[in-house]
Amino acid sequence: MERIVIISSGLAGAKTAARIKRQAPSAEVNLLVPIEVEEGSKEGIFGKCNPMAHVSSVLLDAKQISVLPMASMELDFENKTVHASSPQGCIPIRYTKLIMEIDAAPRLPRAIRGAQNVIPWPLEQAGLVDEWLESYDPKTAVVYGGAHAMSLIDPLLKAGVSVTWARSECSEFDPEFWHIVSNKVEAGAEGKVRVVPMTETAVMPELNAEGDVRALACGSEVVEGDVFFWADTPRAVHPIVAEQGVDLDPSGFIAVNEDFSCGLEDVYLFGSAVAAKRAEVTGKSNAPFEASSVGSLITHGRVLSSVALEQPVTWNGSCASSRYQAADCAAFRTGLTQKEAVEAGYEPEFVIFNATPVLAGINAKAVVKLVCDKASGIVLGAQACGALDAGWIDGVAAGTAVALASNMTVQTLSCVDMVAGGMMLNKAASMLSNKLEERIFGITPDELIASREAGAKFFVLDLRDQIAWRAGHIEDAYNIPFTQLKKRLQDEVPRFTPLVIVSHDSDIPYSIACYLYGLGATSLYVLDGGMELWPYDLVAG
Repeated sequence: MERIVIISSGLAGAKTAARIKRQAPSAEVNLLVPIEVEEGSKEGIFGKCNPMAHVSSVLLDAKQISVLPMASMELDFENKTVHASSPQGCIPIRYTKLIMEIDAAPRLPRAIRGAQNVIPWPLEQAGLVDEWLESYDPKTAVVYGGAHAMSLIDPLLKAGVSVTWARSECSEFDPEFWHIVSNKVEAGAEGKVRVVPMTETAVMPELNAEGDVRALACGSEVVEGDVFFWADTPRAVHPIVAEQGVDLDPSGFIAVNEDFSCGLEDVYLFGSAVAAKRAEVTGKSNAPFEASSVGSLITHGRVLSSVALEQPVTWNGSCASSRYQAADCAAFRTGLTQKEAVEAGYEPEFVIFNATPVLAGINAKAVVKLVCDKASGIVLGAQACGALDAGWIDGVAAGTAVALASNMTVQTLSCVDMVAGGMMLNKAASMLSNKLEERIFGITPDELIASREAGAKFFVLDLRDQIAWRAGHIEDAYNIPFTQLKKRLQDEVPRFTPLVIVSHDSDIPYSIACYLYGLGATSLYVLDGGMELWPYDLVAG
C-alpha cells in the first residue's frame, strides 16, 4: 500500500495531506507534527500572533489522516523509515514517499550564542517568547534584521515594549525602497518605533560583565536595549543538510529540483528553508526563491500532492510573493527586484511613484515600483508600501503575479481591465511603456545629482504650488504651479534644454510630460517618486 508521510507543523503541510487523501482515498497518509507547547504559552501575545503555526488540533478529527504528535524523530533514508518519539513511545513508520516542511532559522553569531537576553527569530514555537519576556520584563527591545524582523514589531508594541529596529540589508526590497518602508513604519508607529539602518559595516555586539548583550554597534550607530531579537538572514539549519546528496544554494537554503526532490530517494522538501524554482521570464535563469509566506507554501503543497501521487502537474515556478506588515505599514514584493533583475542578466527599467486611487471611497496613499525588462517590455516584478488601510495594494501584488505567470509585457498590462489596486498597476505599466518608447525618461535623485556634478545641464521644472515651493525645493529648480503652466509654458520654459519635471509625486509630471511630448518636446525626464521621496537637502524660500 502507498504510504505517504508528511512532516510539518504548518497549515501548508496539513492542506497537502488533506489534498493527497482526497485525490487518492486508498493511500495511507500520515501527518507527523511537533508536540505543541504548553497551553499557557499560547495565551500570550506571541502565542496568538501566528494561528497557523500549529495545525495538529485542526486535523485530529480527520479520521482518514493519521495525525501523530511527536517530541523528536530520527530519519532512516536507506530503509525509508521515520522513527518518531511520541507519548506512546518510539514508533517506526515506513514510507513510500516522504514530504518534509523545513523552516529557516537565523544563525546567531558565535559571540552572542551564550547571551541569555538574545533570542533568534523566527521561532517555531513563538509562544515561548511570551514566557521569555515575562521573565525579563524588558522596557526596551532591539530587533535586528530585515523583512523578517517586521513581524516582531507589533507583538512587542502590544506587550508594552519600546522597539528599536536595527535594520540590516535585505534582498526583499531595493535599497531606495527600504528607505520608504522604514519611514512608513516609523510614521505608523507614532513615535513608538525607532528605525536605525545598520547596513554600512559589520554589526558588532557589545557585551556586559555577565555575558549578555548590552548594545549593537555599526560604524557610528549604537543601539542599546534590555533584550535583543536576532532576525537577520535566516538559513537552513536542519540536520538533513548534512545528508549526502542534499545541497545548499549560495544563499544557504536547501536546493531542490523543479519537483521539490532533493537528491534523496522519494524525499521531497518545501518550506521557508528551501530554494524553490522561480517563475521563468523570457527564458533567463533566475535565482531560486525562498518561500516564506503561507500562501507560497500552500501553493508548493499543491504541486507536491500531484508529484507524490505521480499525477501530471503544470507549474511554472513561484512568483516570489512576500508580504510584511508592522506599525500600520504594509509592504510586499512580487517577482524580481531591480537589483535581482540585474543579477539575473536583464537590463531592467522601472517606474516608482506615490499612488492614490481616488475611487469607490478609496483614498489611501502607497508607493508603487514596477520593474520590467527593457529589451522585451516583459514584467519582472513589483514592490509596494503603504498604510494598512491601503488594502488595494494587495491587488497590485495579485495583478503582478498574473502578469509574471503569463510573461505579460507592460504594454499589454497597461490595457488589462482592472479595478482598485489594479488600476494603479495599469498606470505604472503605462508610465513604463512611455519610458520604453523613449517618449519620457525617468531620473532618480541620485542620477540627477550625479549628472549635474558631471556637468550635464537640466531645467528642473517644479509644478507644486507656492507654499510647497517655499517650504523646500531642489537647488536651481524653477517654479511654475501646475495650474499656470499652459499660460507660462512658451515664455518661461526653454525648448532645447533637457527638462526634469517635478511635483509632489510622479503622477502629474508624467501627464505633463506626455502633453509636452505631443507638442514636439524631447529630452523629457520625470523625477522618480517626486519630492515626497527626495532624500537630500532642499533650499527654502
